[in-house]
Amino acid sequence: MISFKLSELASELATVLPDCHFESDGDDPIITGVAAIDKAKAGEITFVSSSKFVSKLKDTQASAVILDQKTPSTLPCIRTTNPRILFAKVLEKFYQPPTAPLGIHPTAILGEGVQLGENVAIGAYAVIGDRTKIADNVTIFPHVTIYNDVEIGMGTTIHANCVIRDRTQIGANCIFHPNAVLGADGFGFELSPNATWYKIPQTGHVIIEDNVELGCSCAVDRPSVGVTIIHKGAKLDNFVQIAHGVTVGAHSVLAAQVGLAGGVTLGHHVVMAGQVGANDRVHVGDGAIIGGKAGITSDVPAGASMIGFPTVPEKSWKRVVIAERQLPDLLHTVRKLEKRIAELESKLAE
Repeated sequence: MISFKLSELASELATVLPDCHFESDGDDPIITGVAAIDKAKAGEITFVSSSKFVSKLKDTQASAVILDQKTPSTLPCIRTTNPRILFAKVLEKFYQPPTAPLGIHPTAILGEGVQLGENVAIGAYAVIGDRTKIADNVTIFPHVTIYNDVEIGMGTTIHANCVIRDRTQIGANCIFHPNAVLGADGFGFELSPNATWYKIPQTGHVIIEDNVELGCSCAVDRPSVGVTIIHKGAKLDNFVQIAHGVTVGAHSVLAAQVGLAGGVTLGHHVVMAGQVGANDRVHVGDGAIIGGKAGITSDVPAGASMIGFPTVPEKSWKRVVIAERQLPDLLHTVRKLEKRIAELESKLAE
C-alpha cells in the first residue's frame, strides 16, 4: 500500500508548487489514499474545490484536506493558491493507471513498411496500416485500427477501438480515449441535377499537435482539400464533433457534445461549455468563453463571454433572462392599463 506522512507529501509537492505548505496543530497523519469529502475515511485526504463544500469539513472522516490559502480548517491540511492542481498532483501519487500492453501482441497485425520506435506497445487485435511511423514510447491498446501512412509522435497513448484514418499526423504525448475517430470523411455533398446527393471526395488530412487529449467518441473529420488541425494542448471532451477544415486553437477546451461546422476557426485558449454549436466558417477569437448550449452564428471577438442562441454577450443574456421572468407581471400590468385606458376613453366619449 502506498502511504506518505502528510508533511512529507507537502514537502515533495512543494518542489512543483512552491507555495504549497503543510499546516497542522500538531498531528501529522499517514495518508493512504484520496477520496471525496463525503466519502473519505480515516487515512485519506480530501479536497475542497469551492465554498459550497466548506460546511462539509466539520463532518468529513478524512484525516487531511487540500485547501486554498484562506479557507479555515480544523483538519491538518496542505495549502496552495492552486488547490485543483495540487489535488491532481496528489491523485497522481496514489492512482495506479490501467496496465498498458507490453511489447507487440501476437494477434496485432502490422502492414508493410511500418516503422516502430523504442518501447512501443501494441495490444491485441490492433491493426497498423502500411508505412505507418510510430515513435518511441507509444502505447496502442487493443482493437485500435490505424490506416496507411499515419505518423504518431512519441509518448502518445491510443485507447481501445480508436480509428485513425490514412495520412493523419499525430504529435507527441497525446491521449485518445476509446472510440475516437480521426480523419474520417468530412460531410461534403452537393445536390445533383437529378436531385440526388453527389459525394465530394475528401482528400485532405488531419493534424493533431502535441499534448492534445480527445475524449471518448470524438470525431475529427478531414476536409475535401487542405487540413483539419487541432493545435497543441487542446482538450476535447466526449462526443465532440470537429468538422472538415476546422482549426482548434492551442490550449482550447471543448466540453461534451460541442459541434463545430466546416471551416470554423478557434483562437487559442477558447473555452466552450457543453452542447455549443458553431455555424460554418465563423471565427471565435482568442480567450473567448462560450456558455452551454449556445449557438454561434457570427464571429466572436477575442476575450468575449457569450451565451444564448444566437449568441449575445453574457451580460445582455442575463438581462434578457431576468426580463423574461418578469413578463407575466408585465403582461398583467399592460392589461390593467388597457382596461383603464378603455374606461377613460369611454368617459371622454360621453
